[in-house]
Amino acid sequence: MTFNEGSSKLGSFLDKIENYVPILVLTGLVISGFFWYVDQAEVSNRLLLWITFVGAVPFFLQMLLSFTRGHFGVDLIAAVGIFSSLLIGEQLAGAVILLMLSGGEFLENFALRRAKKELTLLIANAPKIAHLKQKEGLVDVSVDDVEVGQIIVVKPGEVIPVDGVITKGSSSIDESSLTGESLPIQKGVHASVLSGSINKDHVLELRATHRSKESKYQQIIQLVKDAEKHKARFVRLADRYSVFFTVVAFALAGAAWILSGTPIRALSVLVVATPCPLILATPIAFACGISQAAKRGIIIKNGSVIEKLAQAKSFLFDKTGTLTLGEPQVHNVESYSQRFSTKEVLSLAASLDQLSAHVLARSLKGHADQEKINLSYPEEFHEEVGKGVTGSIDGQSLLLGKLAYLKEHHVEISDHYYKQHKTARAAGQVVIYLATKKKIIGAIFFQDIVRPNIKKVFATLRQYAIRVIMVTGDKAEVAQKIAHTASISEVYADLLPEEKVQIVEKVQKTDQPVVMVGDGINDAPALARADVGITLGGHGSTAASEAGDVTIMVDNLERIQEVYQLSRRVLEIALQCVLIGMGLSIGLMFIAAAGFIKPVIGALLQEVIDVVVILNALRVYIKPTHYEQ
Repeated sequence: MTFNEGSSKLGSFLDKIENYVPILVLTGLVISGFFWYVDQAEVSNRLLLWITFVGAVPFFLQMLLSFTRGHFGVDLIAAVGIFSSLLIGEQLAGAVILLMLSGGEFLENFALRRAKKELTLLIANAPKIAHLKQKEGLVDVSVDDVEVGQIIVVKPGEVIPVDGVITKGSSSIDESSLTGESLPIQKGVHASVLSGSINKDHVLELRATHRSKESKYQQIIQLVKDAEKHKARFVRLADRYSVFFTVVAFALAGAAWILSGTPIRALSVLVVATPCPLILATPIAFACGISQAAKRGIIIKNGSVIEKLAQAKSFLFDKTGTLTLGEPQVHNVESYSQRFSTKEVLSLAASLDQLSAHVLARSLKGHADQEKINLSYPEEFHEEVGKGVTGSIDGQSLLLGKLAYLKEHHVEISDHYYKQHKTARAAGQVVIYLATKKKIIGAIFFQDIVRPNIKKVFATLRQYAIRVIMVTGDKAEVAQKIAHTASISEVYADLLPEEKVQIVEKVQKTDQPVVMVGDGINDAPALARADVGITLGGHGSTAASEAGDVTIMVDNLERIQEVYQLSRRVLEIALQCVLIGMGLSIGLMFIAAAGFIKPVIGALLQEVIDVVVILNALRVYIKPTHYEQ
């Protein structure tokens, strides 16, 4: 066993023991008080001496372990205070300091458990069993044994075990643990569902699209575990404050001893200087911030992300799927035949394409449903993936797809359609054509739609003097059109993934920290290179989610401004905790040095400071009114 492994195991063992120290010390104080009450002062003092000594051993060992790892912390003052009180016969003061220190850590652990409640529930709700549909009926298997393509049955009230697509049935789906949305969503055949969401109403059959370990829910759990492993850089910044604080405390204690001629003054100073506010407050504030974000469907990897996000000077946004909805919507339908109206063109196209799994087919069918158009079932359906489909509707042979696909099937195509297609592409549109065996009879134009709340989000960011930039791999004409709608003046288009990284590095030279917001695999390098990477929607690529520091599970751009404002609030409260704790402690140090505070009273006053600072840190957990949107 190496030294590091041994010290790690010892540290874990000491952490467990420290949970019982407050009970030990409090019990000792009660029993000691009884002996003091019956005029057995000597027994009372001896009991306090041994209780304080035994209870302090785990803290002394933890402090020594910290020193061996190169960590100089503020617990040194508390250790010196306890040791000094025992040395000069002030056992009661030493016991109260120990109770304060151990009680403060108990409060910290309680607050952290309270703050991480949502994260813990997220992990606890991980599905473990799936009902696999087989010829002989339903077979319960471990979710880890479910393969892509297998059919899973989910009963009402059950957690959906793996990501999938509904193949049979319709039900309300509760995605609140994933997205923060409070209302269930009605979903039917062809709709995607995420593992970890809850089937509320009816039996569903779904086809697994990912294995359990690759599911969105498991990705979230891993992000949560990452959030618990990291210590925020700002917490280490509090330790830097502690160096100054420790020097001031020992200087005042030494001066009080020299000027008064009694070590009691020095002990009083050290007692009120015990710096629990520095040790406790910042981790609690950041843990509360991470938890508060999780309640809104925002997973933050660690506390240092909160600090960098709060201090951000620039935000870079990808276009497709971030500033836009990411899925082309039907923009326009045109008829080129007197035999068919635009409504009939839409009906024929949607009927023919309803068996396709292509994203345009889903959009086309959704638009037809929205227009309340009845569809016919296609006969002789055939699809060439990425090109088009053929089939027969009510005896009429039809083709639907790109011009190149129609040309392959010998459909007559004039120059007008090629020019029309080129113009549509320049405008950021996708166009597919409906044709008989001989000629084109109609066209459907698709366009990615700008998110409706985009101006509100950018207006909020600009209130904080944030520089907003668009970076996209799309054409400049399309990017400029979206930028104009979103009121973005700085645009970089036609970018490869590595060029997005170069833009991030360029902006970092002048406006750091830089935040990158994206959702696709082409955004992953830039997300990783930025000071803070945010992935939006929870349905983006796995690579993007892993590269990002923040994952927003609900597909709502307003969560960007929410997590930014939350980060600013957390950092502000953490700073308040440090300054309040240090200010009150230093003030009491001067009063103690003047001889107005006895060691026991000083320990009690320091406990009051601890409670004040911890309660202030827990203010992060109180949801501000503007998060109710």
